[in-house]
Amino acid sequence: MSYINEFLRMCLTFIIIMDPLGNIPAFCSVTGGLDDRMRLGILRKAILVAAFVLIVFGIFGRFLLSFFGITPGAFYISGGILFFTISYEMIQSKPRSRSTPASGTEPQDSMMLAVFPLAIPMIAGPGMITTVIFTMANGVFSFVRAAMLLAALAFCLAIQYFVMKFGAMLVRRIGTTGMFVLEKIMGLILAALSIQLIYDGLVKLGILG
Repeated sequence: MSYINEFLRMCLTFIIIMDPLGNIPAFCSVTGGLDDRMRLGILRKAILVAAFVLIVFGIFGRFLLSFFGITPGAFYISGGILFFTISYEMIQSKPRSRSTPASGTEPQDSMMLAVFPLAIPMIAGPGMITTVIFTMANGVFSFVRAAMLLAALAFCLAIQYFVMKFGAMLVRRIGTTGMFVLEKIMGLILAALSIQLIYDGLVKLGILG
């Protein structure tokens, strides 16, 4: 049962950080001048690139922390601060740090959009990379935990794909108000998680008992 709870916690955290609903307007803006076939091709490539980036950081993240001498407590606190910043932007409806290319992108250059800004930083942004590193660096390494991470990433990237694919239809279904409310709820959950991470980091550093 603990494995199931941990897997569900991973999925929920990844979905909140990835923010599929928040990516819809940026995706529509980036691919607005392209036909449906090209849009789906770009989306598929963006998902694959994002998956590759996140898996690489998931595998080597623990070694990066060890190489730079970053303690788990310090990483907990830095991750908590970053998550709180993201949650604040979600709650306040401030634009996230996602770049969009200038209008008039040529069709022959459109596949580059899959890498930037779609895969990085929209899907595999700093928040997601930090989350993946934190998930793998938290506790003793185990293949079960690594398998759960890969499964959770696959699940959340699949959700991201379908949400962005049917983004326009989704907006019509739940409306702007519905998206607004959902983003606020996810922001509140993320804010609570960020405070918990900061508290855990202070405990690990011995500042709090």
